Amino acid sequence: MTLSPQRAGATAMSPAARRFLTTPHTGVLSTLRPDGSPHLTPVRFTFDAPAGLARVLTVNTTRKVKNVLASPHARVALCQVDGFAWVSLEGTARVLDTPDRVAEGVRRYTERYFSGPPNPPGRVVVEITVDRVLSLNC
Repeated sequence: MTLSPQRAGATAMSPAARRFLTTPHTGVLSTLRPDGSPHLTPVRFTFDAPAGLARVLTVNTTRKVKNVLASPHARVALCQVDGFAWVSLEGTARVLDTPDRVAEGVRRYTERYFSGPPNPPGRVVVEITVDRVLSLNC
């Protein structure tokens, strides 16, 4: 999938930022609780730059999943930091439990982190359609 000209501009990033997002760091996923307060969670994630998708594997009972399901068009942010370098990915999220989407999340996770993720009951993938990228020092 290629990005539309509007999304391509919004998600343009340097080659250094793309490389930064392939290193096996964790990030922080920010969602909004139903009362509007922020919920921040450390997560492992992957970023598929050509598709403009970030993926987070989790389980269907977590607060982050409940937040996304409660407000499916709400904005979320995912930020990876290492020292004074950081990249933030912003967009809208959806929760998917279809075997093909979860398997794609597992494949990409395994590639990035060099081992498979845990396989708990109720595993889902949160896919974030990234429409804004912010970065510093990468």
